[in-house]
Amino acid sequence: MGTTYALWRRRASRAIAEYGITLNQLQLIQLARRRGAISPSAAAAELFWDRPTTTLVVRKCVQRLWLSLKPSRSDRRSSTLSLAGPGEELLDKLEVSRALYPEELGDPLDVLDMAERAEFRRMLDKVGRRAADVL
Repeated sequence: MGTTYALWRRRASRAIAEYGITLNQLQLIQLARRRGAISPSAAAAELFWDRPTTTLVVRKCVQRLWLSLKPSRSDRRSSTLSLAGPGEELLDKLEVSRALYPEELGDPLDVLDMAERAEFRRMLDKVGRRAADVL
């Protein structure tokens, strides 16, 4: 699975490069769209990123005005990320372009029929739950 994911990331990164965004930056602004205001530490946890990666990606997204970063009113040590207008516009452009759709990128699972796909997803879910328990 690691090789398949690495190949997909490489292909996806090339597909969105013309928009001036990296895959990590895209994942962060998509998360901000889904979740609304979110702390950088909560974003890191949800995306399985370490602190240095999160700091770098947040900084770049804020510099590009895709996200806004505001200090917390109650605790000056923490802050909140929110999707900004240019970030919303970029996500809309990417959605319209369909650059990350399987029809454009390719789908390595297209060799499986519907029953095989369902079984594969069930097995991955089972392994994922077990990994969360033991790791």
